[in-house]
Amino acid sequence: MMRKIFRTMVIIAALGAASPHGAAQSPELIKQAAAANGGVVIVRDALFESLHQAMTQAFNAEYKKHGLSVRIERVQSGQQLNLYEQELRAGKVSNDIMDLVDPGTFLGLNNQGKFTSHCSPHYKDYPEWAIGKNCGYFYYVAYYQYLTYNTDSVKGGDIPRSWNDLLDPKWKGKVSLPDPRIGGGHYYAVFTLMKLFGPQWFEKMRANEPLLVSSHGTVNSQMMSGERLVGINISVLSRRDGKFPGGKGAPVGESFPKEGVTLLAGGMAVTKNGPNTAGGKVFIEWASSLAGQKAIARLGHLSLRKDYTSDAGDNLSKIKYNWWDPDEMLKRRDEWTKEALKLLGSG
Repeated sequence: MMRKIFRTMVIIAALGAASPHGAAQSPELIKQAAAANGGVVIVRDALFESLHQAMTQAFNAEYKKHGLSVRIERVQSGQQLNLYEQELRAGKVSNDIMDLVDPGTFLGLNNQGKFTSHCSPHYKDYPEWAIGKNCGYFYYVAYYQYLTYNTDSVKGGDIPRSWNDLLDPKWKGKVSLPDPRIGGGHYYAVFTLMKLFGPQWFEKMRANEPLLVSSHGTVNSQMMSGERLVGINISVLSRRDGKFPGGKGAPVGESFPKEGVTLLAGGMAVTKNGPNTAGGKVFIEWASSLAGQKAIARLGHLSLRKDYTSDAGDNLSKIKYNWWDPDEMLKRRDEWTKEALKLLGSG
């Protein structure tokens, strides 16, 4: 208990030191950012183009007058991590911000001192668990991982309401799952099912001949086409393409399992010795602000701020969700991934 209190005090003290004027940004920091790398901030993010466009437009609109702009490169989690480790060893890091949906990885990198700590003045508006130790990173976006189905073919009592409903023999050959080998958000599904049901879930699922696919995007596409009828999806995709406000009206639905949805969180950190470290700090302050979060938390993306969740009015206090301990996720990663693959017949 004392350890938790001490950590809270450290964060509060650091936040106070970071900005004596509350949410006001340092003119000197902005000046340094504009003078480095031509004023360009390079972000590597594993999420989606729609999010990148929203962030790019909103940030550039706000900071163009200061000579700053952002360039966002989409790089998948595993590839991005490998590249960053290689560049750290070579002493030549080529991006200023790293974004990944993998709390265990962020925890490990932060513990190894591989991020540049920076306490945004807006961190006071987030729950304590959304901020990494010593302000090494924060969770800039979240979204649901839950059940999905083709709304044209699956109706009424057939709509899955539990993770265990995917084990029903009627779905044999009709289930689409994210491949555990990919990591990132895919590992969340492995961890969730292992925590809730143990290895027996995967053993039983094997009899239903699930298709293991390379991305949630493939799951989503298969739901829309009817190639597969049920599976595990994420809110970013189902709400973008489905019959939701702002969506495209395709036949892909969402279902909140009774055991709770999994809350996936994307971490954001300033890299070590990137081309524009000051620019990375400016960007992370913007991303954690209310204005930044309103640009980010749209169409299935969620904010973890205390005063805002999403454009759809999601209220996390009224939703049963599972937030898993990043430390345990990191420790169990290799063991549970290998076991899940073996039980599914793909190990």
